[in-house]
Amino acid sequence: MFINGPSTTSPTICAFFRWIQVPKRTDIWYMHTEKLVNLPAKGRTIVVTDLHGNLEDFNRYLQIWEDFEAEGENHFILTGDFIHSMNGPDGSVEILESLMPLWEDSENFHLLLGNHEWASLTGISVYKGGFNQTLGFEFILKEKFRDGWMTKLEEYAEFFKKLSLAVKTENKVFISHAGPPHSIKSMDDITNITEAGYTQNEKLEEILWNRYGSYREEDVESFLKAVECNAMIVGHTPVDGVKLIGNQLVVSSSYSSGRKAYIELDLEKEIENAADLLEMVKYI
Repeated sequence: MFINGPSTTSPTICAFFRWIQVPKRTDIWYMHTEKLVNLPAKGRTIVVTDLHGNLEDFNRYLQIWEDFEAEGENHFILTGDFIHSMNGPDGSVEILESLMPLWEDSENFHLLLGNHEWASLTGISVYKGGFNQTLGFEFILKEKFRDGWMTKLEEYAEFFKKLSLAVKTENKVFISHAGPPHSIKSMDDITNITEAGYTQNEKLEEILWNRYGSYREEDVESFLKAVECNAMIVGHTPVDGVKLIGNQLVVSSSYSSGRKAYIELDLEKEIENAADLLEMVKYI
């Protein structure tokens, strides 16, 4: 199915913005509204990061997923930041309108919250090159939906609230948008991460915003010990395809400093460290 058509602002200075609560989970949303997704040791999963409104790349990954899905017990994970173009045409709305039914219809299609979805959800501005991307996204909605743009923005906000924050695989790989967060001490901290709300929440801020420089390799090891994993995969920071930082693999699938990579993670294979993931890297 085809559809035609890194931020510099920290949320810590925006405490005056509204407090947003997560809606209570209903049974129909059980698989998707849990903040931590646990994947069994069956099949494989595609891991894609940071599309940032690139509709052409999205369609390429969607085709890969459609071929991959047909094989059986496989999964697809998009680690957030699917909105807000960093360069070129902005296909954020087209991507969202495609992702929402895919996510609703398949328990094997997993979407994680990124800091750019978080910004749209909270109304807090994020900037790139001096451009306010939060307001820019709202301008696109006004152009496309006219008087109904606010209703559409609220629809997207409710959708973003339902997204998970992380995936943990049975073979001990932790997947999130960014991080590691310094303040996470156990898996319960991940499971309950949004109970404190979406603003003024240190744990949530760190798992959405932390990039290398705000943490060290030792911090990766401490986090992995806390969540009982051997390796982690994140996006958020643009790299040349992939970059290994201790037992963390940073992946750039669309917005990158060079090549565009994704991970075809074998859920049945023993993973002892992040270096074991390198043989599972694919490029488009």
